[in-house]
Amino acid sequence: MRNSIHALPVTYREYRFSEDFPVLLMRGSSITPPSEKEFLHFHNSIEIALCVRGRMNWNLENTECMLLPGDLCFLPPFFTHSSRFPPQQEKDVLCYYLFMNPEKLLAPFYPGGLPQEFLWYRYTDFPKLFQKDTFEGEIALIREIMEEMESPGAFGKEMVRGLIQALMASLYCRFRDRPALLVKGSSLPVLFPAVIHLETEYAVYPDTALLARLCGLSQRHFLDEFKNSFHQTPLQYVRILRIQHACRLLTSTENSILDIALQTGFQSVSSFNRQFLALMGRSPQVFRNEKRSILKKDTLYAPYHQIREQKNVSGGSGRRSKANS
Repeated sequence: MRNSIHALPVTYREYRFSEDFPVLLMRGSSITPPSEKEFLHFHNSIEIALCVRGRMNWNLENTECMLLPGDLCFLPPFFTHSSRFPPQQEKDVLCYYLFMNPEKLLAPFYPGGLPQEFLWYRYTDFPKLFQKDTFEGEIALIREIMEEMESPGAFGKEMVRGLIQALMASLYCRFRDRPALLVKGSSLPVLFPAVIHLETEYAVYPDTALLARLCGLSQRHFLDEFKNSFHQTPLQYVRILRIQHACRLLTSTENSILDIALQTGFQSVSSFNRQFLALMGRSPQVFRNEKRSILKKDTLYAPYHQIREQKNVSGGSGRRSKANS
């Protein structure tokens, strides 16, 4: 994340994956009951939103933008955002949402872990909105994924895995071969080894000399490239990682605030509370209490419809209409 957002509440909106297949397709439309408030939120997974009909307003870490029919929004894990359908549109609007964890989803293909090239999505400095004219091939792949999930064939899971593998590889090649798609001057591919190391060793004070060696750069060159790409130092980046992991622990465990602070690399509760408040706009305890107060069946906090649930309700058989209908 680049900056904290305090104007609206930040909630951890959880969509549970199947135990054996960590990908989920959901649908939002103009018939969805509107929320009384706009809740910025984040997920512990990738979110891909494909606008099919109408238009949508998105708040991407406090940057307002619009998604038009055929366009795509691709968000990395823990990226704060919100979306809403503008009123007074000429026709019904429809958007499909795909949530996935590529590391778990593609594990059968890569028992030793995903190749570094497939982990580009962990980094926030890449375009979030993909226009249909620029990313035609990738958007076609995503349509195929959504169609297969909505109406799975005999080898549905295998098809989805293969298509997602192709998607991740295609997007990496886009960013590698066309640096203009990244933030101006960004050297993200060069920095991948260092950031992957930080993702796993976030609780330890970052060793910039080691990070530079991992990237094959001098220490000064590494620090310059890192700051140019992420607009912060490795230590500032690690502090955000710690808060992100703390959010997960606050919402998924009963561990004490002290235990979570120590587990995520903070030296004291006071330091943890201060940095959490600065980034999230509330204390860790308030954040945890707000999460507990959300009723998961309340439509205010669940504005999307799961495709699987709709199929069960309809009781229909055969192939359903496609995501691009």
